[in-house]
Amino acid sequence: MMEQPNDNVILFPKTVEYYQFELTRLLEAERYSEAIQTLRFLLACRSDDQRAREEWQSLLDWLQMMFPDLALELPYDTEDDDSEVDLLKQHLLAKTELTPEYAERLLSSLFEQHAVDKQLLALDQLAFIEHPGIDDALIRFLSTPALHPLIQFRTLQTLKKRGAAGTLLLTKNGEPTEIEIEDTPSGFDEFPSQIQEIIKRVQEISETQHPALAYFAEETWNEFLAFIYGTSAYRQMLKQDSAYVDVWAAALHLTLLERVFDGGDKEELQELYGITGEMAFQWEQAYRMMQQFAHIVFSRKG
Repeated sequence: MMEQPNDNVILFPKTVEYYQFELTRLLEAERYSEAIQTLRFLLACRSDDQRAREEWQSLLDWLQMMFPDLALELPYDTEDDDSEVDLLKQHLLAKTELTPEYAERLLSSLFEQHAVDKQLLALDQLAFIEHPGIDDALIRFLSTPALHPLIQFRTLQTLKKRGAAGTLLLTKNGEPTEIEIEDTPSGFDEFPSQIQEIIKRVQEISETQHPALAYFAEETWNEFLAFIYGTSAYRQMLKQDSAYVDVWAAALHLTLLERVFDGGDKEELQELYGITGEMAFQWEQAYRMMQQFAHIVFSRKG
């Protein structure tokens, strides 16, 4: 999930809150290997929150005791993704054979549960369960009023992983949007190259200016893509030339500084990213969209 951390990374109070949320999410999804790597990263950083550090150390000790094989793994390897998926499939196959109504329970949880983390956990499992009616239920679920944009996107991903296809008319961020299930990126590495360049630019700048930000900027960007995918703003992003990579990158960078750290300097960041007067209008549009996203997403992390 992350490279070996530097000892000059400082965790601000809001950053600690952010990672507390991420750890809870990883544990609820039973992604213990990633939780161990995250805890090791956090404990290698500098923080004034001694209570949080003690909690992280205790949790790490418990995980390493309960899962010694995972504790001996090298820092996160992409091959782990495949092995964890295979283990999940085997686990779900055994579970559905033992409990035939398990799929219905997951669907009920998806429709009735309002906690985003619980819904994500149900979707992760539904992607790999063979049961008639799941696809239709997921398509029906997508028509739920005011569905969280991250859940909406993950439901589309789940349908694609299950082999579903077709055009869906959805309401996304207040606008009607036509989306082809089969065109939905299964992973964030499947987004167009110009989209991926934006996060690379943020990481490049933040590594020298704000080191701690570089470690979780990618995940925030991924959540933003889920929020914006399929909308007119997303389509506009795809049409813009390479010069406007910096517009979106600067907007993301400033939003992270404002929401997770102690604030940022707009003029300084615009200078760092080379935002000229000609880009001012596009900058304001990108920043407003980022703020709309941050209001929804960071409100559940704070």
